[in-house]
Amino acid sequence: MALDYKGKEGIATTIGHSPVAALVDPAAASRTAIAESLSNIVFAPIKNGLAGISLSANWMWAANNEGEDARLYQAVKACSDFAIALGINIPTGKDSLSMKQKYPNGENVIAPGTLIISAAGNCTDITKVVEPVLNKTAGSIYYINLSKDQFKLGGSSFAQIINKLGTEVPTIQDAAYFKTAFNTVQQLIHEGQIEAGHDVGSGGLITTLLEMTFADVNLGANYDLSALHESDSVKAFFNENIALVLQAKDDAAFEAIVKDAGVDAVKIGQVIEGNTVTIKNQEAVFSFDVAATRDGWFTTSFLLDSKQSKNGTAQQRFDNYKHQPLAFTFPSQFDGKKPKIDGTKARPKAAILREKGSNSEREMANAMFLSGFDVKDVHMTDLITGRETLEDIQFIGAVGGFSNSDVLGSAKGWAGAFLYNEKAKKALTDFFARPDTLSVGICNGCQLFMELEMINPEHEIHGKMLHNTSGKHESNFVSVKVQENNSVMLSTLAGSTLGVWISHGEGKFNLPYAEEQYNIVAKYAYEQYPHNPNGSDYNTAMVCDKTGRHLATMPHIERSVFQWHWANYPKGRQDEVSPWIEAFVNARQWIDEQGK
Repeated sequence: MALDYKGKEGIATTIGHSPVAALVDPAAASRTAIAESLSNIVFAPIKNGLAGISLSANWMWAANNEGEDARLYQAVKACSDFAIALGINIPTGKDSLSMKQKYPNGENVIAPGTLIISAAGNCTDITKVVEPVLNKTAGSIYYINLSKDQFKLGGSSFAQIINKLGTEVPTIQDAAYFKTAFNTVQQLIHEGQIEAGHDVGSGGLITTLLEMTFADVNLGANYDLSALHESDSVKAFFNENIALVLQAKDDAAFEAIVKDAGVDAVKIGQVIEGNTVTIKNQEAVFSFDVAATRDGWFTTSFLLDSKQSKNGTAQQRFDNYKHQPLAFTFPSQFDGKKPKIDGTKARPKAAILREKGSNSEREMANAMFLSGFDVKDVHMTDLITGRETLEDIQFIGAVGGFSNSDVLGSAKGWAGAFLYNEKAKKALTDFFARPDTLSVGICNGCQLFMELEMINPEHEIHGKMLHNTSGKHESNFVSVKVQENNSVMLSTLAGSTLGVWISHGEGKFNLPYAEEQYNIVAKYAYEQYPHNPNGSDYNTAMVCDKTGRHLATMPHIERSVFQWHWANYPKGRQDEVSPWIEAFVNARQWIDEQGK
């Protein structure tokens, strides 16, 4: 998470726990919980390395039951000793020590004693966080066993699916080595020598190796685990020893750094193009079809999704997710540079409109300010009381969120605040009646504009925003195709296909007339769910009024203006901003023209 909109520093947070292993060895599980959180956060460049991380410990235990207090003591002591050995602190936490349920029939059920560790640190550069996706053009793949322990299956997911618990669980055997390895990986990241990385955890090493090929197309790998010296392929594949799998940028530079630090990095594979992952261990060779294995991996989520989603959308997600890759087309004139603003000229005035429960107002304000606006924060109480009339405002942005907690439906209460308060209603009506004004309603703001019938006031029957076809809130990174349009904000983006965030429960455009009766300026890149996240008529993502001055969009363009905002940005581009900034720059330039 970024700290601000100007720099690249941020906060990295991760979680670690090992509840099943704690049933076998609570002390070992405590060390594993800490190590798991650290093996995740290691992929963000942390200020001062391991010493810059703080932990929070959440103890969930059925205390005051036979044997549990002793097990809790072992777990707490091991946690304390390991943190001290690593030189990191645990300044906070909480406990839930009544994890026991009594039933009327006399049956008592206790929860497994669990330590949940939350790790946090100051990330020095959010753009250098290592992603768990192999790079087709980078170097070899390496394995680092942070645990320094023998491969064990006790407490693992593999043991769980065969209804076993086990008698031995892996743990961290050498805290000093763990510390050295952690800081060495940090050095590699700071020097740009790691192209991809993934921790080994639930599901074991084989899960990590396969997952690193799942998030791309035409991506495979050849692995040879023989150098791990584990003749039992089941143990080699399914052990959950805390470890890292890393892809080097340059093998020689990578190996020189780890060798100098005394870290044992074993070369285990190479990336290939194709749809196959091959894993060799000693004489045994296993081959996996990436697409088929990914479907199997996704099945658990699909089964859970089926119990939460309506209208067959879970099946649609499962069928379509692999056929809807993100693909972008940037406008030819886009140079990726931040807007240059003439500081000698007065900035046109813009206003953020928000209500109780609104969010994203800071992202909207930043996009406006970056594009050359002087931005004012306007709350509904300002309009209702008459403190704000919008008379000197030329551009308003109604922000996203869940105004009034969506108690009456999305934006229903917010719209009512305008309709049933004379001063607020007059301020907005007068604003829209002026020919020199622009507006954008994003997400909840889009729902507001549709509810107030601002986009197509000429229609006798007005469009509405309905619940998503899935019947649940959707949050996803999708792509939209900008149509040929007369929108002041989006006209220069026509023909582009751009990535953008969506997050809504009622984002379905219900448009009662034929498509040509609407000024649809952007559509989702794929018509089918989940890329069309809500089932909107005509695949609608954004609409304008007929003048092109007033835009209503469910996708959050204001949350997508920086390269690091995007979940997937085209590789090789060094842009300072994303093409969405043009929407706000176009608004400012149009207003400048009106003043001439």
